[in-house]
Amino acid sequence: MKGRILLLLCLATTYGVVGQAVPFPPDPDAPLREFTDAAKASVLTCSPGTELYSAFGHTAFRITDLAADPPLDRVYNFGTFQFSDGFYLRFIQGELIYSLSTATFGGFLEEYIRSGRGVEEQELALSSEDIARLDAYLLANAHPDHRDYRYLFLYDNCATRVITVLEAVYGSRLTVDCVDRKDSTFRDLLRAKLGGIPLTRFGIDLVLGLPVDQPLGKCGDTFLPDHLAVALEEVVMDAQTMQERPLVLTRRELLPSMLPVAPDRPGWPGSMGWGVLLLCALEALLGKRWLRLVLPVLTGLTGALLAFLWLCTDHADTRLNLNVLWAFPLQLIGPGLTDKAPRWKRRLGRIMGLAAGGTALLSLAPQGLSIQAFHPAVFPLGMAVFLCFEPWKKPAP
Repeated sequence: MKGRILLLLCLATTYGVVGQAVPFPPDPDAPLREFTDAAKASVLTCSPGTELYSAFGHTAFRITDLAADPPLDRVYNFGTFQFSDGFYLRFIQGELIYSLSTATFGGFLEEYIRSGRGVEEQELALSSEDIARLDAYLLANAHPDHRDYRYLFLYDNCATRVITVLEAVYGSRLTVDCVDRKDSTFRDLLRAKLGGIPLTRFGIDLVLGLPVDQPLGKCGDTFLPDHLAVALEEVVMDAQTMQERPLVLTRRELLPSMLPVAPDRPGWPGSMGWGVLLLCALEALLGKRWLRLVLPVLTGLTGALLAFLWLCTDHADTRLNLNVLWAFPLQLIGPGLTDKAPRWKRRLGRIMGLAAGGTALLSLAPQGLSIQAFHPAVFPLGMAVFLCFEPWKKPAP
């Protein structure tokens, strides 16, 4: 009985009286927990893992006060999600909900020891009162009423939330001056991270449209944890005062990564595309039609998926996707090569073949000339679709 009472008291202290709403953001005039001079706040940066959801790394806050009674060593993790049936379907639909959770640092680190992933820590140059304000904000945010948020891979994730939280807590005291990245795009960074996962890189490259080919701009690259860690080194606290100082006090490695670094290369999807093109070319020379009848069905299904992601989901990054020019949904109706096919079908097939061939050539253009960057497999696959529809042949009357 006594244990239950203590548990209820702990819950009431953490989240307020049971049944009472917890305000968020917290009242700035509310009393704060007292932290000792030994208190520390830091940002943890975790290296990529082998699963798709961990391929880009992870970021979390750590609040420590080992001189407190009882000692405190807590991790705030914005990357918590329910990996259950339908996870990837919800991800595709843009309806994925992530949460802010709390855990002990020991439990957090144990997971990365088991997976072989590395962890770095950047200690922040904050006073005990500053740490108390950060902890109060995160604790209120972690309440069940406020912990959930809609996950946006490029714009609102565990890494981008770090700067969002720091700006919310410290306001004008924080000076964030990221480099204006006009030399690189979101797609460039994604490709670099997926170099060792060829099929995933091809799939990501295929489904993402024009929005990810825009320049990163200021702080655009901080959606990736390792890029955020670099950006934090340039953040300043209390600029133009006697207490001006870099936000990051120290940086150290807590756990080395045991996973090999994969080389950056397109991989076998490009080779597969060239193989398909070669077979289609041989069929065209021999006057045969087998693969050239099957391939449009496959590319048509691909185009249907691209159209669904563009028109029927909440993902902004899958819109305006020029890959539909070589993988068009109407290719499902077939090439229309026979004389018995309706004239409209033969004309439509010719248009789709020309569009596929034109997109294949566009994929070879330098980045400055093509508004969208294409995967290397697009050229052979687009040319294969071109051969499927034989657009050089005018429809018979």
